[in-house]
Amino acid sequence: MGLNRSKNLSSAKNTADVYFSRYIRLRDADSNGMCKCITCDTVKHWKDMDCGHFQSRRYTATRYHEQNANAQCQRCNKYQSGEQYLHSKEIDLKFGSGTAEFITKLARSIYKLNKNEVMSIAKEYKSKMIETARQKGIKI
Repeated sequence: MGLNRSKNLSSAKNTADVYFSRYIRLRDADSNGMCKCITCDTVKHWKDMDCGHFQSRRYTATRYHEQNANAQCQRCNKYQSGEQYLHSKEIDLKFGSGTAEFITKLARSIYKLNKNEVMSIAKEYKSKMIETARQKGIKI
């Protein structure tokens, strides 16, 4: 996935989304590449999990916010609409009390990104993804 090939903002977002998603799932994986869903007890390989967003990706201010995204099984993320209530409770346990409320308020703020900013985000998360995998000894 070439970071310099994105022709427009939409293409840049797709690139950034891929690297951000991979980073989040690797961040939440153990050294064997296994993740536990943030909202249930399902454990699967990081490649078989989703990057579940507590506040929808449509909210630009929190789309690439690391505390807003966690490894989540497809059942919870897609078929249970992200289990938002449970997700909020687990976010507060993981990142501290009040984090979910902060993210909810932040999501509603007006925030715009241009193509160059999004490509910078993609580059940042590509690097973080590679470094996290290296530190954990996970092949990507």
